[in-house]
Amino acid sequence: MHILTKILVVFAAVLSLGLAALTSSYAMNRDTITSSFNDMKAQRDKANSLYETQSSQFAEEKATLNSQIQTLQNELSQAQNANRDVESQLAELRLEARTASDRADSVTRQIADLGKTVDTQSKLITSMSEEQRKLREDAQRARERLIASLDRVNDLESQNEVLTQANRALQQSVVELQDIANNGGTATADAGTVGEPRTISGNLISGRVREVRSDNGQQYAEVDLGTRDRLRKNTKLHITRNGEFVANLIIVRTDLQTSVGRVDTIGDDTVQVRPGDVVLSSLTR
Repeated sequence: MHILTKILVVFAAVLSLGLAALTSSYAMNRDTITSSFNDMKAQRDKANSLYETQSSQFAEEKATLNSQIQTLQNELSQAQNANRDVESQLAELRLEARTASDRADSVTRQIADLGKTVDTQSKLITSMSEEQRKLREDAQRARERLIASLDRVNDLESQNEVLTQANRALQQSVVELQDIANNGGTATADAGTVGEPRTISGNLISGRVREVRSDNGQQYAEVDLGTRDRLRKNTKLHITRNGEFVANLIIVRTDLQTSVGRVDTIGDDTVQVRPGDVVLSSLTR
């Protein structure tokens, strides 16, 4: 065998022995190394978590400190503004103090002059007292004239109200006469006559329900038609909604422009009249 080959064989044997020793050492220390590696990994994760927590806390503290810094800067700016205001007020007060001093000197001079004008003021006071007495007398006479004028106005208002009522009564009479003329010259049921409800002949009359109320279960409706529209007590009207018949309306009280009637549902208690429903004098025209 060649010498080089022998040397290589010896090196191989030595390396084999070293590898065997290392393998044995690794086999014996593998668990320890693995445990140490896991411990180091856990410590690394814990350190990362602690770092993230501290970073978050640092960011919050930094934001808090920045907010405090901004607040302090605002307070400092306000304090500076207040200081400037105080300085401005101080300057104004100094100016007012000088002005007051000048006024005091002027008042002192005026007091000296007033001693000379006391007699003149006494005369003026006497004259003003006389003028005030005359003004009071004039005011008393003016008050008496005002009271008389108010009494006259009240009388005129009372007369106007009487004339207005009389005019309304005349208008109602004219409407009744026109109604009689439209009915062929014959008067129909009177306001207090009890009997069959009357209908309105002639042109169609149309209005709307203004208000609905109930009294002991009976519906009453107020409509925007009155004696000027030839309505009288015991007049029969028809209430419709969307072109459909809802109920009859028997007038129980009339005025010049409005009337109140009793709702006749023709036995159907479920019918309810509503504001805005249309009121017609006839369903055929």
